[in-house]
Parts: sequence; C-alpha cells; structure tokens
Amino acid sequence: MRLCFPNNEHPDVLIAPGDTAIGSASDNAIVLTAPGVAPHHARLNVSTRSIVLAAGEGGARIHVNARPVVEKAILRLGDVVSLDTIKFTLKPDRDDSIDTCVPGHVTPPPAAPVDAADTATRVRQLPARVVLRGVSGSYFGKIVPVRGRLTIGCGSDCGLILDEPEMSRHHAVIENAGDGIYLRDMGSANGTFVNGVLVRDAVLHTDDQIAFDRNRFLLEAPSLPTRSDLASAPAAAQQVNVTQTMRAIDKPAAPPVPPVEEGNRNDIWWLIGAAALIATGIAVLLYISL
Repeated sequence: MRLCFPNNEHPDVLIAPGDTAIGSASDNAIVLTAPGVAPHHARLNVSTRSIVLAAGEGGARIHVNARPVVEKAILRLGDVVSLDTIKFTLKPDRDDSIDTCVPGHVTPPPAAPVDAADTATRVRQLPARVVLRGVSGSYFGKIVPVRGRLTIGCGSDCGLILDEPEMSRHHAVIENAGDGIYLRDMGSANGTFVNGVLVRDAVLHTDDQIAFDRNRFLLEAPSLPTRSDLASAPAAAQQVNVTQTMRAIDKPAAPPVPPVEEGNRNDIWWLIGAAALIATGIAVLLYISL
C-alpha cells in the first residue's frame, strides 16, 4: 500500500505493516509541515487483515471520504483521507496492479443499454450476486444490484444515475458476466477510479472501491475472491504441491522375533512344575503347623 498526495505536499510513501505516525513533528514517520497539521496528527496501523486510522492529538481534524473521524476508522484502498487541509489517497503499491486487460471482452459495449423489453425483463430477474454499496456521496448506505449490465452516468436511461458535474451522460458500464466482473469506460471525459487508480477499463474484484467523482462504491461479490486472495493463491498452491510431492519416510522394519527352540520349551515347563511342587510343600507345612 502507498499514500499518494495529489497536491504534492509530500512524495508518495510506501507503507509497511505496523504503525506509521503522521504529523508535523520531526519524530513522525511522515512529516507534514502545513497549517492545521498537529505535531502528532494521526497514526496508521497496517496488518494483513486491516488498515486502521487512529486520531492523534485532541482536536486534530480528520476526514475519510469527506466524513469526519473522531477516534478510529477502518480504511480501504481508494479512500481519501484529509488531515485538515492536506489530502492523501490510499493506493496499491503499483498502479499497474489494477488489471486493465479484460479477457474475452475486447469489444466495447454499446453506447446505451439494450432497449428490448424482454431482454431487460430477463436481466432484472437475474440474482443480485454482485452489488455496489455506497460509501460516500448521494448513494451513501444504499445498495445497487449489478444484474447483467449496469450503466452508470447522468442520463435518465442509466441504471445508476449520478447527477454530478464530472459525470458523462453514459459514463461507464459494469458487466457481471458470470466468469468475472468488468468495468468499461463509455467515452467519458474523466475516467473512473478503482482503488484510487485512474482507469478506463478494468477487471473488478470483491472489495474493490470504485469512485465516480464524489460518489464511491464498494463492490461486494461474496462468491468471488478478493485481490489479496488472488495474490496469495500461487504461494498456497506451491505449498500444497510441495506437500503432495514429499517422499515418504522409510520406517525401519522391526527386527524379527527369534523362534523358540524346543529345548527352551522343555526348560520352561520344568520351571513351572518345580514352582508348583514348592507351592504345594509350603501349603502342607502351614496345614501341619496349624
């Protein structure tokens, strides 16, 4: 993960797992000398499971996607964090980590949704396996299902209408193709942001954050893997292969039990008979003494 400062107040910073302090004091990992930034303004805690932003000194102004943060906030790639007047965006380590190659979908979609009534009816009846959940903007807290194809723009014929100055009439389309989820630009002037990266076309994954100007949506598709799942899959597969191809450990065979010779058998019976005679003699002596 990296922090990108769009107004160049600070160079891009790669964030390693652990705590990262941000503020105007010189002992911070990221020093921001700007009006309104407190000496210890905020702290980022990055782990394999989450990204947590914690407010620092009392009164430090922090916003995430234009919403105020009092104590802590869970962050995702694509979030815009404001520390008073300074903003930074959470992005992947590299912009090219957002796949722009759409296998099997090389032909751009039509400029408008299909108008056939029967086709529209079938699309509406498909299960809403994929949804967009609004995390900022006018659709905050709302759920938008993606059944087949969802056209986004400011036009009244779009499935997701975003009346924003930066939106084109038909801005983009999200296609739920069954084998994957694809974002297509439809000739917009400003493109779309996926996890903070400006794209025209992209392969989408579960938990991706898609931004159209001020409107941000989280893609939720429970049956599909996240980007982190895909990144860890090769290592896991390699580990399984190594386990399956390990040579079996040869356990040494137990030494054979030597057979009992005939002479040894006779000795054993003689010892048993002698023990029986002694026991009988002791019993007789005890009886006479009584």
